[in-house]
Amino acid sequence: MLKKIKHYLMIIIGQLISAIAFHQILLPNDLIGGGFGGLATVINKLTNVNIQLILVGLCCPVIIWAFFKYNRKLVFYAAFCFGLFTFFIGIVGNFVPEFYTDPIVAAIVSGVLFGVSGGMIIREGAANGPEAIVGMYLKEKKGITIGTFFTILNFCILTSSLTYGDITCIIYSLISIYIAGKVTDYIILGTRREYCVNIISDNFIEITEFIHKKLNRGVTFVPCVGTYKVRKKMMIKAVVTNQELITLKNYVSQLDDNSFVYVTESIEVFGGGFTD
Repeated sequence: MLKKIKHYLMIIIGQLISAIAFHQILLPNDLIGGGFGGLATVINKLTNVNIQLILVGLCCPVIIWAFFKYNRKLVFYAAFCFGLFTFFIGIVGNFVPEFYTDPIVAAIVSGVLFGVSGGMIIREGAANGPEAIVGMYLKEKKGITIGTFFTILNFCILTSSLTYGDITCIIYSLISIYIAGKVTDYIILGTRREYCVNIISDNFIEITEFIHKKLNRGVTFVPCVGTYKVRKKMMIKAVVTNQELITLKNYVSQLDDNSFVYVTESIEVFGGGFTD
């Protein structure tokens, strides 16, 4: 019970932070956000229609359509988050003052707040709005990645803002969106990164023992053939953290046996001693 209360409390706080960043920082400084919130801002500037009504008009058709097509839990979270955000932007002005400042400061502060908000909500496993469901549909039917969808959507939104703003507004808005993405990644992933290390070395037994004993990590052997001298070799594959990677690289470099090492960053790692 307490875990569920904490779950919903984090989502509520996240949407409150998002509403403050949107309504009390972006709008007063004539900046544009991403997603349906940014689209609603552009429509509001052009028509003077209430932003909350615009958000309802944009999001409700998507929610109704998704209700019959996708997982009900996913749609519930999208609707819940949208409802909270729409509700909060109508009341935050009553207890949080508008933050008028230099546009670059507004872009940085709003970007950080949006990033914290997004990270909190995504870590709770909730969809952060109906536009994410549209992105899922395009990925499924058209092969367009969700990241590409959001890039195109935000580009169109920012470009359309030229009808009433200027290029400076777009640049500052892009800064805010970029910072929000980076902060979201930081909140979700933290500072630790995992890397897949591939090592081809004649001393693969010694390197394997080092990884087992010093790093306490597992190793996979992959037989391979080098085409330079057409020799059979053994490649070591291991997944390590950023700190362990430094230790491993230093050890391999001391072997002086012409070892070949290449490293790729892993997007996600779970199980096998890593964080779920």
